[in-house]
Amino acid sequence: MHGTGIPIPLLRGKKFLFYLRAMQEDKALFNFPVRTKYLILALLAFCFYANTLANEYTLDDEAVIQQNDYVQMGFRGIGKLLVSDSYENYYRHYNSNQNLSGGRYRPLSLLLFAVEHQLWGESAFMRHAVNILLYMICVLSVFRFLRIILPRRLPRGEDIAFVSALLFAIHPIHTEVAASIKSSDEMLSLLLIMLCLGMGIIYRVTKKTGALATSLAAFFLALLAKEYALTLLFLLPLLFQIHFGEGMARAVRASLPWLGVAAIYLALRFASLSFPHRSAVPDILNVPYLYATPIQALASKIIVLGKYLLLLLLTYPLAYDYGYAQLPYQNFGSPAVWITAIAYLLIIYMAIRWWRKKNILAFPVFFFLLNLLMVSNFIIDIGASMGERLVFHSSFGFVAIAATAMVYGGGLLPVRMQSRALGAVLIVTAALAFGETYTRNKDWKNNFTLFTGDVLKVPNSVKANDNAGAQWINYCESLKDTSGSDSIARKGLHYLLKAVSIDSLDVTGYMNLGVGYCKLILPDSAKYYWDKVVRLFPGWTQRAASYHTLGQIFLYAGTRYGQHGDYSRSVYEMKRGTQCDPANADLWFYLGGTYYNLARFDSARYAWDRVRQINSSYPNLGAWLDKVKE
Repeated sequence: MHGTGIPIPLLRGKKFLFYLRAMQEDKALFNFPVRTKYLILALLAFCFYANTLANEYTLDDEAVIQQNDYVQMGFRGIGKLLVSDSYENYYRHYNSNQNLSGGRYRPLSLLLFAVEHQLWGESAFMRHAVNILLYMICVLSVFRFLRIILPRRLPRGEDIAFVSALLFAIHPIHTEVAASIKSSDEMLSLLLIMLCLGMGIIYRVTKKTGALATSLAAFFLALLAKEYALTLLFLLPLLFQIHFGEGMARAVRASLPWLGVAAIYLALRFASLSFPHRSAVPDILNVPYLYATPIQALASKIIVLGKYLLLLLLTYPLAYDYGYAQLPYQNFGSPAVWITAIAYLLIIYMAIRWWRKKNILAFPVFFFLLNLLMVSNFIIDIGASMGERLVFHSSFGFVAIAATAMVYGGGLLPVRMQSRALGAVLIVTAALAFGETYTRNKDWKNNFTLFTGDVLKVPNSVKANDNAGAQWINYCESLKDTSGSDSIARKGLHYLLKAVSIDSLDVTGYMNLGVGYCKLILPDSAKYYWDKVVRLFPGWTQRAASYHTLGQIFLYAGTRYGQHGDYSRSVYEMKRGTQCDPANADLWFYLGGTYYNLARFDSARYAWDRVRQINSSYPNLGAWLDKVKE
C-alpha cells in the first residue's frame, strides 16, 4: 500500500530536497494494473532480442554445446553432466588440461542444452528462442522480487520496482547474455536467485513450508547454474535484517537452512571436480595477470571495476573480449586507479551507512558489490580480466539504485508533471537502448560478424586478433571466385601476426598462421609457425594432420617445378615435404621420379623403397623399381 513507506534517514537535509519532495507526495507515478506492468516488461524484453532468433552459434557455444559429448547424448548424458566439469569434453577434444582455476561446475545450463538437443537437435533458432524466454522470465523475476521488498520499505516503492525492471530489461550491456546461447547460465542463475530471495521473505512472513521449500530448491538450482549464488549466504541474512528490522544474530539463525543447502552443493562439487583444481601450464588468455607484478595486478583489477561502472553508465562500445592486452597493466601512479578506488570506497560507505540505518537501498548496493567481487579476480582467478556477461548480476543492483534516483529525482518537478516527465525520460532511454541493442544483436549473428567486427573495437586483444584472423582465413574457403582469396588470407594473417607480436606464446595464433600460409602456398612459412606450436604445445592433437597438409603442399610445389624442368628445386621441395610427413607415400614416389629424371638412380631406388615400406601395393611401384635394379 502507498503511504506506508519508511522514511530514509540518510536523505534528510537541504541537499536532498528533491528526494524529500518526492516522498511527501506518495502518489503512484504509474498507477496502471500490475498485470499490465508485467505485460509491458515481457514485451520489452522480447522486442529487444527478437532479432537474435536469426542468429547462429557463436563464441563459447562450440565448447559448451557442440563439442560437449554429454550434451550431444541428450537425455542419456544427464548423469555425466551432473558429475563432470563443464569443460571436460572440450579439453579432451584438444588433448589439453583444465586451465581454469577451480574448474567449472555449472551443470544446470548443460542439462538444459541436453534436453534441447533431445527435443529439437541442434536448432540454433530454438535455442535462441529459449534464451529470449529465459530473459523475459529473468526480467519479470526482478520485478516480482522488488515488489516484495520495496513498497513497504520505500515511498513509491512500486514505481521504483517497475522502473528498475524496465531499466534492467532494456540495458544494452545484457546483449551478450541474451544473444549468446551459452550465457543462459547467467540468466538461470539470476532468476533463481530472485526466486530464492523472494520466497525466503514470503516464508518469513507466512511460515508456510512450501515457500521455504521453494526458496531452498531455487538456491540449490542457482548454485548449479553458477557459483554466484554463494553470495546469498551473506545477502540473505542481510535482507532479513533490513527488511524485518531485526538483529543480525536472529537474521543469521533464520538463514541456517540455506547454509545447509550450500554445504550439500559444495560436497557435490567437490565430488565432481575435486579441490584444488588448477592448470598445470598457465595461459595468459586464462590467467590475465600472468605477466603483471603483484602491484600491477592489484591496480589493474581496480581499473576493471571502474570499466564496469563506465559500461553500466555508458554502454558503448561493446565487445565480446577485453583480455590481454586490450586493458594495459596499470600502476598506482595512474589517476584513474585512485578515482576508481575512491568511487568504490564511497559506494561501500553509502552501503554500510544505509545498512546501519536499516534502509532497504543497502540491499541492492551490497548485491551489486558482492556479485562484482565474485568476478573481480580478487578472490579467485576467473579466467578473464572482465566481460559484459560477468556484470549481469551486478546490473540488478545498479538499475535499482538508478531507478530510485530517477523516481525521486522527479520530486524537483510539480506533482502533475512528474509522471509525464519520467515517462518521457524512460521512452527516450528505451529508444536509444533499443537502437544499440538491435545493432549489437546483429553483431552476434555468427562468429564471422562478431569476430571481424569486434576486433576493430578491441584492437590490442590477443584473442580478438586470433579469432578475426582465423575467420578471414576460413572465409577464403567459402569463396566461389578465388581471384581475391589471397588478399583476404593476407588480411587474416595481418591480425594473426599482430596477435603473436603481442603475445609470443600465443599457440592459437601460430596454429592459424600455419593455416594461412598453407592457403597462400607458402609451406616454409607455415612450417616455421607450426614448428613453434610443437615446441610450445607438444600435445597438439592436429599435429599429424597439419604436417600431412604441409607435405601435400610441398608435393604440389615440387611437381610444379618438375613440370617446368627445374628438377633440382623439385627435389628440394619434395624433400622438405618428407621431413614434414615421412609416411606420405605420394611424396616419396614422386621424389623418386624426380631423382630418376636427374639420373640419380640410387636416390630414386631409396625413395621407392620407402614407398614400398609405407604401401607395398602402391600402383605401378614394381615397374619403376625394376627400372632401377642394381
